[in-house]
Amino acid sequence: MKKFDAHVHSVFSHDGKLPIEELVRCAAGKADGFCVTDHCDFDLQYGECKANFKCDPLDVEAYYKNFVLTKKAIKDDKNNSLTLLFGIEAGFSAKGDANKRYEDLICRYPFDEVINSVHCVGGKEAYFRDWFYFKSKKRAYGEYLETVLDSLDAPYPYDVVAHIGYITHGAPYRDKELRYEDFPDLFDAILKGIIARGKTLEINFHHDVHPSEDVLRRYFELGGRDICYGGDSHRGEICARIDEFEKLASGIGFEGYNHFEGRVPVFVPFGRDD
Repeated sequence: MKKFDAHVHSVFSHDGKLPIEELVRCAAGKADGFCVTDHCDFDLQYGECKANFKCDPLDVEAYYKNFVLTKKAIKDDKNNSLTLLFGIEAGFSAKGDANKRYEDLICRYPFDEVINSVHCVGGKEAYFRDWFYFKSKKRAYGEYLETVLDSLDAPYPYDVVAHIGYITHGAPYRDKELRYEDFPDLFDAILKGIIARGKTLEINFHHDVHPSEDVLRRYFELGGRDICYGGDSHRGEICARIDEFEKLASGIGFEGYNHFEGRVPVFVPFGRDD
């Protein structure tokens, strides 16, 4: 199976650690290609949202120029057949000017892939424990899923719905699992919405697997077939768990997965390299 990672961060992200050229070296022998999808945090800058860290704006022009130079270096290296792709991760905001700014930005650059993700819920980054103060698990997770559902109608064009289950990372509950059975109506609305809009559901392997297997099985049951692998690497761990991804997805019934080139899905079948 050809190996493509559709979710990778470089030093241009506030939480990325390596430059793009170093990511290319990290990918050698591990991946056939990957898409750099650095954080564009307009949700925190223009979306009336707050976070527990300083978030400098993504310098998209510098990011793009560095990408172009690195891609040229790959092309000039006859021993390097890696496919390097250019994308962003857009953090949805329910309020403010963030979504209009994404719309304007996406029109100005030749992105291969746009990831739509939810990090902020109710105006605050939900990665940190203080977001959960005085909230039951049912209330917190319900608010998160309602925001994911709202994000499907974002006005900017996007390709991938990312890491459904992000809310569990910082959750203080003894049982952190976000299960289909706890929110069947919300999950069905989200999964049907992804299918109806022709979007791709990311299976994210950054920490735990998100969404969880029961949600993925329901997506397949509803007719969803478009998935992608998101390693969500921040330190060069490109395609680190892609064999685990293939085993999980093929076990559910998926026959392959997508990556994006020029905003067009490219299907990669499981179990073969041609």
